[in-house]
Amino acid sequence: THTVTIKNAAAGIVSSLRSDNFTSKPEEGKNLVRFVNNLPQTVNITMGDTTFGILEETSISNYSPFSGGRTYDIVITAGSTNCKPTSEKLGYGGAYTIVINECSGDVTQLRYIEDIQPNTVHMAWQIPQYFILTCGEVVFSVTGLEFSYSQAPSNMKSVLQAGWLLTVAVGNIIVLIVAGASKLSDQWAEYVLFAALLFAVCIIFAVMAYFYTYTDPNEVEAQLDEEEKKKQIKQDPDLH
Repeated sequence: THTVTIKNAAAGIVSSLRSDNFTSKPEEGKNLVRFVNNLPQTVNITMGDTTFGILEETSISNYSPFSGGRTYDIVITAGSTNCKPTSEKLGYGGAYTIVINECSGDVTQLRYIEDIQPNTVHMAWQIPQYFILTCGEVVFSVTGLEFSYSQAPSNMKSVLQAGWLLTVAVGNIIVLIVAGASKLSDQWAEYVLFAALLFAVCIIFAVMAYFYTYTDPNEVEAQLDEEEKKKQIKQDPDLH
C-alpha cells in the first residue's frame, strides 16, 4: 500500500508519495508511529530514543515501533526553532500517523490519525478464561488418573498412567504441527479447528463410556491373588 499527501501551498499543489513499510497489525502489543511534515520547511524529528531523521515539506517518514501504554517526548527541530511536545498516550497494537501542523516557539499543533485501531479488549479478561481452563484441567486430570489407576490390574497401573501422560505429549505435538505446519493464517481459524477436534474427542469418549464395562478393583485384586496362589501350589504341592 501507499500513502499520498497533497498540500495546497502558495507555490501551488505539493504532493508526496510513500510506500508503507508496514501493512498489518503490529505484534506483541507494540505500536507503529510515523510523522507527516505539514510545515513549509524541513524538520528533524525525534520521539523517545528513535530518530525519524529529516523530513522535507509534505514528506512522510517510515513507521517505527513503540511500546504501548505510555507517552513519549517528541523533539521537532524546524530551522532554529525547537518544539518539545509530549505525545498522547499510545494504546496497544495500533498504528498512528502524527501530522505536524505548527511548530513555533511554545506552540505545537499535532494531529493524530489512527491508521490501525489499537486493541480495545483488556488483557485482564484472560484471567477468567485461564481460571476455567485450570479448573477443567484439574478435574479432568485427577479423574482420568484415578480411573486409569483403579481400572488397571496391579501389574499394569504404572504402565497405564504412563500411557495417560503420553496422551498429553501427543496432544502437544498435534498443537505444534497445527500451529507450525498448517496453512491457517488467522488465529481464530486455529481456535475453531481445536474446538472441532475437542468436540470430536468428546463424542468418541461418550460412546466409549456408554459401552464400557466397569470392573471392581477389589475383585481384580482377589482374582490375581487367587491365580498367584494356584501358581504357588503347582510349584510346591506341599503348601496345599
